[in-house]
Amino acid sequence: GDKDLVKWQEFMDSAKQNHVIPIIRLSTEGDYFTNSIWRKPNFADVLDFANFLNSLEWPTKNRYVVIFNETNRADEWGGEANASEYAQVLNYAVGAFKSKDSDFFIISAGLDNASENNEYTFMQDMYSAVPEIFSEVDAIGSHSYPNPGFEQPPWIKTRKSISSFIYEKRLAELLGGKELPVFITETGWSSDVISKSQIGKYFIQAFNSVWSDGNIIA
Repeated sequence: GDKDLVKWQEFMDSAKQNHVIPIIRLSTEGDYFTNSIWRKPNFADVLDFANFLNSLEWPTKNRYVVIFNETNRADEWGGEANASEYAQVLNYAVGAFKSKDSDFFIISAGLDNASENNEYTFMQDMYSAVPEIFSEVDAIGSHSYPNPGFEQPPWIKTRKSISSFIYEKRLAELLGGKELPVFITETGWSSDVISKSQIGKYFIQAFNSVWSDGNIIA
């Protein structure tokens, strides 16, 4: 809902001045009846975002945009996750943004790797609904959290670990037939269960041995 042109142009100008590359993630607002659930977006929301973000002067050639967030979670999609609906919204977003400017770089939503709505099944269901979806996006977003419990060490390599981006990328490329870079836009360990000093060591190891993967852009 925050589409203050002056504010966001100042943000872009500040990013340019400070050599920061912006990655903008689309969002709706809390549901009218309960703020614990995000309102399900529609095509009109996407077009509105495309028009607004195209009206800004960006500091980089690539205009990085993530299309919503953890859409395999019910509370992020109007109370009921729906892979088919998200695939259609994502597909529409690719066309809507690129029709404004081909420099828009469209990134699929990072999915919850520990959700009851299994992210890999969700991706397959997206493909079933829109077979071209993973060949149309420019990159995949990943939330490579150390699950379960935000506490697994970085050397644990499973589909629910900080290495989940590997499995997500592999599946997306299998379905789309196109090599896709990765943007890890959320991750981290919980200080409720691990000391901050240990978390610091985990991050060092993660960046040196896991997230050093050349396919990760950010």
